[in-house]
Amino acid sequence: MTRISLELLRKRAEHNNKELFTLEEVSLHQEGIERIEFLDTACKQLKILYLQNNIIGKIENVGRLKSLQYLNLALNNIVVIENVEGLESLVRLDLTVNFIQDVRSVQTLKGLEHFRELYLTGNPCTSIEHYRDYVIATLPQLETLDGQAILRSERIRAQQRYESICKEIDEQLDDLVAPAKYVPHEGPKIEEIDPTTDLDKAQAEFWQEEMEHTPEARYRMQKQQEAFERAEELKKNPPKPVKERKLYRADGTPLNINEGDWEFVLEGQDIYSKDLVLDFTCYKHLDTSQIDLDVQPTHVTIKIKNKVFQLVLPEPVHPDGGKAQRSQITGHLVVTMPKVAKPVPRPSAKKQKDPLEEATTKVEKLEVTGPAGVDYTRIVRDAALKRAAKRDIVPQKPLPRDNDPDFVDDDSVPPLL
Repeated sequence: MTRISLELLRKRAEHNNKELFTLEEVSLHQEGIERIEFLDTACKQLKILYLQNNIIGKIENVGRLKSLQYLNLALNNIVVIENVEGLESLVRLDLTVNFIQDVRSVQTLKGLEHFRELYLTGNPCTSIEHYRDYVIATLPQLETLDGQAILRSERIRAQQRYESICKEIDEQLDDLVAPAKYVPHEGPKIEEIDPTTDLDKAQAEFWQEEMEHTPEARYRMQKQQEAFERAEELKKNPPKPVKERKLYRADGTPLNINEGDWEFVLEGQDIYSKDLVLDFTCYKHLDTSQIDLDVQPTHVTIKIKNKVFQLVLPEPVHPDGGKAQRSQITGHLVVTMPKVAKPVPRPSAKKQKDPLEEATTKVEKLEVTGPAGVDYTRIVRDAALKRAAKRDIVPQKPLPRDNDPDFVDDDSVPPLL
């Protein structure tokens, strides 16, 4: 069954850049649609709507389309005209080749001020005597019925005989055998067709079979045609053979499997921890009932939506002594599994001193001693006094002295400066 969805509407709205809010025209014909839905909320600006050649059984969910001017529901399973009172702008309604028997249902169109064209060709109601006069007199705003313009003289005659026509219509409908009530959206289930059979022959036999002209028969034909199309598709593109899933080796040893590419963390693999803790990252909004968990002494298996995660544990655990919890924030699955082997006590936190390290890191300091009788408190003061005394000394001129007896005064030698 094809449903009117957001994806289908965007696909049909390529001419409007896939925008639905401003969409004014959409064609949804020959889609196998069974129900009108989603249009009145997603496409409120629609003016033209094509829904012909589907298997729609009821006019519904269109009352909010205030701008809709043309509605085409030809070749469907409509049995009565209803739920159209809210279509304020409706001008044209096409219900060709449906299953409308009670012509009195056209009264639901009486309050539509802009309504001008109605098509009921191929419906059982058109075989009722005075059908055209009744519709013309009931809908005074109508200008065209079944593709023929309504003449003024024709309307006057129909209005003059309206009361008598109504009585005759009532009598005819009372005499008719009421058809079985048709329930929209429901029908016989069609078995799938084996693609290996002769599809051409099977289709020829089906279409040669005589059927009644009823909504149920049209529904069956549509579903049968869809079954033939699926069989032809399978024949052209057969499904790939499903690879056999192996969880264990031939000797019974479990295998590590992660078909969903899930992330996980296994904590507690050291000899000091008493538990193995598996933190398994599964989908946050997945319902817990969709998770199948199986803990064995040597491995743990998790199944989610027909996908398997299996992890071989590094050491044996007690399956019955563990617990599984689910985080309400992240959605992670935390599985705690107690180990069979007892944990080894952790060493004390105090670090023992290594003699070799202590010997290499020990620093020896030399003791410096001065001569006896030295007053170390006067060292700075005496040095300051000596510097002050040097600043107070006035330089003296050198005293003249006698020449050396061996001195020879040679005028050729320049004087020493």
